[in-house]
Amino acid sequence: MVVSVPSIQASARSTLVTLVQEHVSSLVREATCVQRHCKRARMHAHGDSEQSGIIRRRLHADDVNMALQWRGSEKIYGTGTIGKESSESNKVNLEDYLKSEMDLRPPQEVGLTVHWLAVDGVQPDIPQNPGSQSREVKEMASRSTAAPAVTDEAAEGGIHVTQLLPRLLSEELRLYFTRVTSAVERGGATPITRQQQDAALAGIARDPGLQELVPFLVLYVSQSLSKHLGNPEHCRTLIRMARSLLQNPYLHLELHLHQLIPALLTCVVAERLSSREGGNHWTLRREAASTLVQVCHAFGDDYAMLEARVLKALCKAIGPGKALPTIYGGFTAITLFGPNAINSFLLPLAMGNWKKWASQLEKTNDAKKRLELQMCQQAALDSLSVLFTDDHRISEEEWEELQDTFGDQLVMIASQETDYALMSV
Repeated sequence: MVVSVPSIQASARSTLVTLVQEHVSSLVREATCVQRHCKRARMHAHGDSEQSGIIRRRLHADDVNMALQWRGSEKIYGTGTIGKESSESNKVNLEDYLKSEMDLRPPQEVGLTVHWLAVDGVQPDIPQNPGSQSREVKEMASRSTAAPAVTDEAAEGGIHVTQLLPRLLSEELRLYFTRVTSAVERGGATPITRQQQDAALAGIARDPGLQELVPFLVLYVSQSLSKHLGNPEHCRTLIRMARSLLQNPYLHLELHLHQLIPALLTCVVAERLSSREGGNHWTLRREAASTLVQVCHAFGDDYAMLEARVLKALCKAIGPGKALPTIYGGFTAITLFGPNAINSFLLPLAMGNWKKWASQLEKTNDAKKRLELQMCQQAALDSLSVLFTDDHRISEEEWEELQDTFGDQLVMIASQETDYALMSV
């Protein structure tokens, strides 16, 4: 049997026309359903005259697009209506239409793109990330309010940065936040307020269902620490609040470490933490250092550079030319990282500064200066005690060098198993 090519083409054409007709008919029916449910029907007069009295409905391009979306097909970018024109005088010149209606570029499809949000903890300066100007404006806005605010800021590159929205929280969470912050602000001057404060901080440490409050609580801690740096007792309460957040097993603080860590570092190494003489800022530095090391231990496995960056900042604090309270805070924090950090960063500096501190202590009569020198010496001895109690191997040459530098001070901190301690008994 021989089939001619024209007959094949005619059969294919007939099949294709049938399929297209069925597809268009089905699409028009679905678009009509969309039009009916959306109540978007547009009426027009049918015939040669508008006075003919025949009124029909006309589909809109949005109806057809919705029908195509139901089918999973690509959208069309038509405008206006679809229907048969009654007169040839209504013909549209495509060039004129493009000049008048298409001045603006059509909107792009909504989608997702990938870009670097941070590299080694530093945000790269690319159009997708908020610019430095927007970050400065954001910091100024955050410092101007003690409680979470609602502001929308236009960033560079058309990116809008939206701050926290307290109105999205439930009434119970807003009340919880108000009760906790009120208890912290009142302080613990009386037994009743102290009990309320302890109960609020204990609730933060154990209550589930507080994840939505984490951004607000962390922001409150960081802003309040910056605001009340001259009040050590209030800052100690805020440090307890930060420690309670870390102790809660139901909370995830990974996305908020960039706000918490700088505030803790400030309380550790700031030159001045008390606005009056005799303020107990030494205890504040120790508690802030303990909390900072707790953060590094909790999230060090997830962020490999976290501990290294914190140690780098602490090493700058104990460098030459720094104030004695800053050096004390750096020594205290690095000591809590363990014997390896002490042996690498503190031991050479302690041996180099010990005699200088002793000489200054003999010459000065200023009580404040003497206290600062004594606290720095105590921090150096505490770091040595960690080396001796942690079974850290010290060579004979190192021991002789330590003995020449610290002298009889080693008797109180050295282990009983060392030769020096045995001879001094």
